[in-house]
Amino acid sequence: MKIFASCHNHSCFSDANYTPEELVQIAHDLGHGGIILTDHDTVSGTYFINKAARKLGMKSILGCEFSTYYQGVPFHLLGFDFNPEHPKMKKLLEYLPSIQTSRSELMFKMGLERGSLREGVTWQEIRDAFPYNDYVCNNQVFEVMVKKGIYQPEEYEEVFFKPNFSSKLGLGDYIREVTGKSSKNIHTEDVIRIIREAGGVPIVAHPAGKEEYAEKLIELGVMGFETRHSIFRPERGRGGEESRMFFEKLCEEKNLYKMGGSDHEGILGGYLEFGDEYACPEELSGILEEDFMKLYERRLG
Repeated sequence: MKIFASCHNHSCFSDANYTPEELVQIAHDLGHGGIILTDHDTVSGTYFINKAARKLGMKSILGCEFSTYYQGVPFHLLGFDFNPEHPKMKKLLEYLPSIQTSRSELMFKMGLERGSLREGVTWQEIRDAFPYNDYVCNNQVFEVMVKKGIYQPEEYEEVFFKPNFSSKLGLGDYIREVTGKSSKNIHTEDVIRIIREAGGVPIVAHPAGKEEYAEKLIELGVMGFETRHSIFRPERGRGGEESRMFFEKLCEEKNLYKMGGSDHEGILGGYLEFGDEYACPEELSGILEEDFMKLYERRLG
């Protein structure tokens, strides 16, 4: 199949390495005709990617990936083509990035206090290095530390996963207690409603293994599902092609949008250095022009 656009991508405005401009250039070099940036919980990079896309004659619309929970189960929602200035959406987009940024600041300071992070940079220097970011995570922290010569690029996993921020340290509850913020407080049904009230399209990201929730999510207002994503690879153990075809058929039967994109994997994901685990097959890294234009022109509502 000929991929026209990857509609699920992240940039340095959330938790990936590429700038929006670099993403556009890579997609253009691949022969894509469109691209959508869906950074986690922020639309700060939208202006930059849309400007770069227009310059190269590519199509693009506003997008965001929202971290939510439904009945205690994590669900990521892709929101497309909504008004970020809608009062409820604006409030949501102010709160969501602050969850990660507050978490990152606390973890950074805890690392310095415990001596598991080397000194040589302040939190204010990290914020100053990314003046347009409202979402700051380990990626930004580490990038500043590398630029100052505190660490080498290849030390990322050793520094930020093992001694400092591993989930095995049980820091999650403590961080939520101190910051008073958590995406577990963000309910899927509320975000679906806000996206739609803001004039947008809510779509369930990487839904493999969550077939039992599909009908309920549609009742709540979901307008589509990702049917092209590396999570449908058989080795992921989430149902593989059978699961993908379930959502493909569901979208066709219910007249829903079919979406897909690289996410953090494949060429646009930027993590090819990690090997086959992140080598997303091309046929799962984006969608056909017909499916893209349905969303671009809002043919299904």
